Amino acid sequence: MSPSIPAFLFAAVVLVAAAAGVVSAQETDPNNIITLTEWNTILMTESSADYGAYDKPAPLPTTLQESIWSVATLWQWQYNQIDRTSTLGEGYNFAPYAVCSSVPGLSGAERFEAIAELLRAAAIAEGTVLFAGDSLYNDADRTCRAISAETATFKAVIDSQPEDVLQYLQVQPLLSSMKQIEGTFQGIMDAMAAVDCAEDDRCEEEGGGGTATVTVGTFGGRGRALQSTEISLVVILTPIVLHFTRTGELTYQEVINEMMGFATGRGGLNVAEASYYDFQAQNQGVTTDRMEFYSNVIQNVTSLTAADGSNACLDVVLPNDVKIARMGTNETVAVRVETIDRNDLTQPQLDDCIWYLVYSLSLHPYVQVMDVEADVIIFPPPDGGETSASPSAVSSAFGLLLALAMSSFLSSLPF
Repeated sequence: MSPSIPAFLFAAVVLVAAAAGVVSAQETDPNNIITLTEWNTILMTESSADYGAYDKPAPLPTTLQESIWSVATLWQWQYNQIDRTSTLGEGYNFAPYAVCSSVPGLSGAERFEAIAELLRAAAIAEGTVLFAGDSLYNDADRTCRAISAETATFKAVIDSQPEDVLQYLQVQPLLSSMKQIEGTFQGIMDAMAAVDCAEDDRCEEEGGGGTATVTVGTFGGRGRALQSTEISLVVILTPIVLHFTRTGELTYQEVINEMMGFATGRGGLNVAEASYYDFQAQNQGVTTDRMEFYSNVIQNVTSLTAADGSNACLDVVLPNDVKIARMGTNETVAVRVETIDRNDLTQPQLDDCIWYLVYSLSLHPYVQVMDVEADVIIFPPPDGGETSASPSAVSSAFGLLLALAMSSFLSSLPF
């Protein structure tokens, strides 16, 4: 098997190699992580695209994709354990992980209980707690759950267990791409695509009128005829949020405020420092097209900061044009961005601002998974209560929720 997980303790060595543009599968393929190929069998997300599967002029070799993925995983472990709390405070010491067990001869419920027993013991020893969420995957050979816990808890288990236990255990921090359901990126691109006003009544209804061709953000080359931008997302929250809201430690509005505060705080440095993609790009490391895209978005948004510290994206557009609300009784929130005739930013800058929001959500520890939704209606707070959202959604978003619900049900079935 590949080198053991304590290699995570030497992430600094890997970071130096990554910053220098050196990515070696031998150095960065530690035991117990979920590989990119394996993850694609668990949940179809934007991970393949982010790690070079569709790069131009040619896709990156699979071995290189896996190597970049491994280095990104090492970086995320380091960030979760040290950098996140040192920058954002102790409230951010819980991070979401995908934890898989492949112990043969057990049902999904039995595998999960075996995982939980190991983690609970480690959490007690570390003086902390852990929170398990939905089943991500369950079949005859493997069971995977989303779990929020301190990174030290996972490390303690991996450091203390014998090889005959670890060979059936995988622990993977949820990378930003793992949180975006496949099609999310293209769905947003489509919402920013050209509209022929002669064929589309929305131009007249929404006041766009005529035809205006602009360059769309840093990805470039796309045109838009409308003067408005509307993006809707469905976001499923991590298990730690369920704990906070059920115990009364946080309201949903406070959770939403924290998510937005992460995006807008410190002139964008919260997001920049949480991004492996931006780390690699700024240190001339190995990158993919998608990694460079998001790094450019971050750099473009942070460069909007004026001499007085103001930033039109972070201080004006996101606080005023983004609405986030809980969807019914689900542990899910709807995110809607609607910008119309913004004079604060050029169209490319506005597009970067929207992409920055999307990426910041995927980096936040409260977010487990997200998908594009066609139409989310945000209702005003009833009698001063918390804002709510219509749970009506297109098939992709509801399909995601249904899939997770079915996955939870299937996890209880014996195999």
